[in-house]
Amino acid sequence: MTEKRCRPVLLVLSCLFLFLSARADWKSEINELLKQRAYEPALNLLESTLPGMEQADRQEARGLLPFLYFKNNLPEEEKKALVDYFEEYGESQPLLSFLDFSVFNQALEYWGRWREEFPLISNINFLLPAAAEDRSIPEVLRIGFDLSAESYYKIQLEGNPLEGGLWTRGPHLIQLPLPFYFDQSYSLNLDVYLKTRSITVKKRIVLELRIDKKSLSTQELLVQRQDSPPIKNVEGELAFYIGDTLIFKATKYLQKQIPVRVTIPPPNPPGTKPYMVPEKDQPYFRG
Repeated sequence: MTEKRCRPVLLVLSCLFLFLSARADWKSEINELLKQRAYEPALNLLESTLPGMEQADRQEARGLLPFLYFKNNLPEEEKKALVDYFEEYGESQPLLSFLDFSVFNQALEYWGRWREEFPLISNINFLLPAAAEDRSIPEVLRIGFDLSAESYYKIQLEGNPLEGGLWTRGPHLIQLPLPFYFDQSYSLNLDVYLKTRSITVKKRIVLELRIDKKSLSTQELLVQRQDSPPIKNVEGELAFYIGDTLIFKATKYLQKQIPVRVTIPPPNPPGTKPYMVPEKDQPYFRG
């Protein structure tokens, strides 16, 4: 009876051991191939293993991939793998601690060079002047960000050149003009090109403008009781999104508050000053 209960437990432990061994095998096998300078078999092994790899190992695998493309003299594949890695992991450098010391030094030098030369955009923020009204529609959309390396840039909006020049390393600002009409929803394609001496990066950003109109035209909203709190009669509402992120929201009103009603008292009787209360013993007040 005890043997029957132990068999499922042993089976589970064996499967777990095989699973952990399989996760470590790709590292040890690639490490042995790289120690022998067998770069092409190492690349083939990594490409075939990467699609089914666990999430915990994917960063190191994707960090090793451009290095292996470089060793196999495949510049186009190398640059694409670099762009994919930086877009996914940003400035986080892969550890690659499983590599032999001789190979690790080469990979460390490789990634140190690309961290200095790759034009990575980070810390993107939408900026609004301090003097602007909170619920007003801006004339331009201001985007601030940090750039990791000096690069030439070109910005196109819907295929039309918007601006270009040289960006140094550090913070920068892009100003995108917004259209003057907001009667229907639409989207804008913004293409950003960054070029250094080593790589050219192209990124498309889709700006989606969603218009949500609300019309409350009933007369009940236009006439309110004097003792009721002021309300805002909405004519239309505009919301500006980039992806699913709300950037600006503005509302247009018919009136912002109920007009004040002032009661004017009747004039005083003749012979009295307008600012004095009439005396009670005046003759024309008697029967």
